[in-house]
Amino acid sequence: MNRNKVLVGILTIVLVFILLAGCGKPAPAATEVEIVESPADESNSKDMGEYGKQAETSGVPSPISGIYTEPENISRRPIAVMLDNQSKARPQAGLDQAEIVYEALAEGGITRYMAIFLMNEPESIGPVRSARPYFIEKALEYDALYVHVGGSPQAFIDLKELKVADIDAMSRDGSIFWRKNHKKAPHNMYTSTNALRKAAQNSGYKAEGDFSSFAFNIEDTDINGRQVSSIEIPYFKDYHPSFQYNVEDKKYDRYINGKPHLDEISQTHLQAKNIIIQKCDTEVIDSVGRLEMTVTGTGTGYFITNGKMIEITWEKKARKGRTKYYDENGKEIRLNPGVTWVELIPMKLENVFQ
Repeated sequence: MNRNKVLVGILTIVLVFILLAGCGKPAPAATEVEIVESPADESNSKDMGEYGKQAETSGVPSPISGIYTEPENISRRPIAVMLDNQSKARPQAGLDQAEIVYEALAEGGITRYMAIFLMNEPESIGPVRSARPYFIEKALEYDALYVHVGGSPQAFIDLKELKVADIDAMSRDGSIFWRKNHKKAPHNMYTSTNALRKAAQNSGYKAEGDFSSFAFNIEDTDINGRQVSSIEIPYFKDYHPSFQYNVEDKKYDRYINGKPHLDEISQTHLQAKNIIIQKCDTEVIDSVGRLEMTVTGTGTGYFITNGKMIEITWEKKARKGRTKYYDENGKEIRLNPGVTWVELIPMKLENVFQ
């Protein structure tokens, strides 16, 4: 099979951040998404188990990932954890067991993750970091326990007004959150799913979630789109995530600044079965560089799986509603069973596509 990669396009999303006078943090540079063509994959293998490697289906599919597991693993409430992605915080623990991970800009050009856990219960998750409003809106889509350490002023307002099941390290003891010595504060706050469920019980939060799930294919299914082998999203300076298609696994290996993105504990190379790139109106709102990112409403983006990409539109009718993604025919997309990474990227009307 010819593996030579042919460049088919560079999708450039330009966002100019105007910082207020006196702000000491730089504005992010233009963000571009580079998509490189890959040879057609003639494989028609099934991909139904945990992260696509289970030999046969058993149990029930997770509403978060479509991966089959035992019923007791999904009869509980999802957990959404904010994770630090500054260079001193890397590598993170627990990402290898997340079923969905969201990445978006915070202030100063850095990005932050929100990992969603349901069927798996990692014993170490971190470093945990602060809340932002647009991440809260995404967590609400799963009726999740929302886990963080502090937050922006607007985030605190939203947590109260939206009645979020809030688990904040600032108001919890050392049995729920703890600092590790191998990293320096504030990049060393950790927790576990067992500790978080204990905290939820202590707070009287309901034990089960109430949310609508994504639509999943029963069998691993190709989409009728452009063939892609490489995706790069250079948010800013040291925040350049990329994905390289692994033909053998039929998944995308994830990289940070050109190096494999590994889990801190397992040293597993993180992979994505599905990648959603969601373009959002974004603007700087204060002198610290905090952002307002519009994730409720409508917009456009891209869906990538099995080495192919299609253009999509997205719609979220209410802050607590689920984001729905549609293909060019207006049909809601179906994800393949497996891990999904959602990249929330800024956009302006003057986007240039080449």
